Amino acid sequence: MMHDCIKTIQQLFVIYGDKHYQEACSQTVHAVSCAWHAKKQHATADLIVAALLHDIGHFIADRDNISGFDQFGHKEHAEIGATWLAQQGFPPSVYLPIRYHVQAKRYLASQRQLSKPLSHASATTLAQQGGIMTESEQARFELQPYFNDAIALRAFDELGKPTEKVSTAISYWLPYVEFVLGESLKNDALSTN
Repeated sequence: MMHDCIKTIQQLFVIYGDKHYQEACSQTVHAVSCAWHAKKQHATADLIVAALLHDIGHFIADRDNISGFDQFGHKEHAEIGATWLAQQGFPPSVYLPIRYHVQAKRYLASQRQLSKPLSHASATTLAQQGGIMTESEQARFELQPYFNDAIALRAFDELGKPTEKVSTAISYWLPYVEFVLGESLKNDALSTN
């Protein structure tokens, strides 16, 4: 099961990684750059994997022709990706920050805490995804598990839109994915015995 999942992730990047979804860089460049920033800031292996895979829901929505997909990808990509990753056996420390990374953008925008202005695509999708949060939405979001990781992931997301060329070797990052998934599956097996 694990090797099939890793192979599927690799294939998704091969097939859909060159898409831009109205951003200046491809999805592969964005994913690798986000993971690189997470690693540079000494994030956990789980958060590095979350940074790499946070937009995988776009690929799945594109592959599966999920209604609502447009030139910006799918506005529900966070939920789509998180659900798929949970089904594959990834731990909550990977899929919950991914599930909440769009909410983190809404949260930070409402508090005017974004490190730089949003790109045109990101500003457009912010409106599609509900706009800035109300104070009560912010308070509820702060109580979510992995809130801090979701905020960190959003920071990596902002940093992960390079204008200069970066290495796009997904193969470098797959051992992180394999390690995190392997540990999660092993822990699940131990807890059911």
